[in-house]
Amino acid sequence: MSDEPDDRDVAEELVSRLQLIEEQPLGDRAAAFALLHDELRARLEGGDGAAPRG
Repeated sequence: MSDEPDDRDVAEELVSRLQLIEEQPLGDRAAAFALLHDELRARLEGGDGAAPRG
């Protein structure tokens, strides 16, 4: 078993976070979406492409 969260947990976390962002005032939403974008980009660029899955 791995310490990494499974894809379903990651997706549920993202959906929850997006729902929280959508409830914020427009200016705060823009900042929150920008932060989320940066985090996702960093995660993708840091990637685990070489790591074996499963």
